This record gives sequence, C-alpha cells and structure tokens, in this order.
Amino acid sequence: MKFSKTIFAFILLCPIGLAFSQSYTDYFVIDEIAQNYEELEAEYIGQTNVYWTDGNSINAIEQISNAANTVQVENLHIYVPTKPGAIVFSSIAITTLNIDELAEQLTTWSNVVGKQVVIHSDVVFTGAQGILLKQRLEEITGLAFTMQN
Repeated sequence: MKFSKTIFAFILLCPIGLAFSQSYTDYFVIDEIAQNYEELEAEYIGQTNVYWTDGNSINAIEQISNAANTVQVENLHIYVPTKPGAIVFSSIAITTLNIDELAEQLTTWSNVVGKQVVIHSDVVFTGAQGILLKQRLEEITGLAFTMQN
C-alpha cells in the first residue's frame, strides 16, 4: 500500500511551510515506480526531507523543483528507474534524445540544489549514452551529477 503522496505535497508546498524554510544537507526524491519502493517508503516515511513524485501530476522535473524550492538542499538524491543514458520517472524520461527540450526545466535545479544530484543507480551514466547524459546534465544545471547504487 502506497502512502499518500498528496499529503507530502501539501506539507512541502503549503504557504506555512514556505515561511519556515528548512535547511537539509541531503534531500531525497523517490519516484513512485522506483525499484524497492516499499522498502524506501518504510525507511523514509514521515521524514520531512523526502518528496514522493506523483505520475498523475506535473512532470517530475517540475515537481522536484517545486518541492526543493521550499528547503535549502546541498545534495539531491533521486531514486528512480534508470538504464544507461536514461532517467525514467513515472511522468517523464530524461534521455540524450530529449534533454535539450527539457533544458529550461532542468536549469531550475541549480536554483534549489547547492552541490550535487545523486542518481541512485549503477548504470545511468555508463556507456556512451550515459556519459553524454551526465555531461549534458552538468552543462545545463551547473551541478555535479553522480550515481550511487
């Protein structure tokens, strides 16, 4: 049973929350189709430094920007399905084929993340397409992108 992502969105985006911005070294985003979703849910449920994406809402890039905008984030950790050269959210995929179309949305991450974006994957930045995706993400956002299993 999935925990209501609407409640998290309300808590993170409500005006009262904006008035009391919090500072986090690490902020976690978990996509609803992430591997081990249930384990991640059990580990992070109730924590205020976690956002759960919703595939029925605006695309995940905008959701992350909106949620992270309410807090100060040093490292953004993203749990999402991946394959070499592709970050596959339930609402949108970021690939070498569409990254230029998504560049404007992705640049907003540089306004909300201070240091790096960590994609929890062991393959996303492997192979020629993965290396190109990493380079383009870093060029567009000005942030370091790393992968961690």
